Amino acid sequence: MADTYLTKDGLKKLRAEHQDLLKQKHALTEEVTKAASHGDLRENAEYHAARERLQHVAARLADIDDKLRHVKIIEELDIKADEARVGATVTLEDETTKERVAYRLVGPDEADPANGRLSIASPLGKAVLGRRAGARFTLTLPNAVVPYKVVKIAR
Repeated sequence: MADTYLTKDGLKKLRAEHQDLLKQKHALTEEVTKAASHGDLRENAEYHAARERLQHVAARLADIDDKLRHVKIIEELDIKADEARVGATVTLEDETTKERVAYRLVGPDEADPANGRLSIASPLGKAVLGRRAGARFTLTLPNAVVPYKVVKIAR
């Protein structure tokens, strides 16, 4: 799996989710065992529902385990200060509307564009990576082509 880029706060949240899921897994395992003891499993809706929830929890746990094995803490990375890289805050200007917006570049797990956190895996995130202040680029979307200018990069 590829590296998982997280802030320190994002890592804390992921670890808390992991602990919560471990508790859920334990409780669901007991629930499955109890439901299985009720007899014929073919018509035991309680058993099938608990087992399905257990499978979802186990899958999410496996996903988180993999992410935790490949985590890179954004604040600890040695990144060039003058390039748009994960952890940087970039101010972009839509050259058509002259509207400016600032985003902190983060990994996909912490993306929240409405709150200024742009995934480096998003189309705009990919387009801005590696650029420097003053750089111009176009973002091609399904219904539009948007010209941008990188106004500022900050750490």
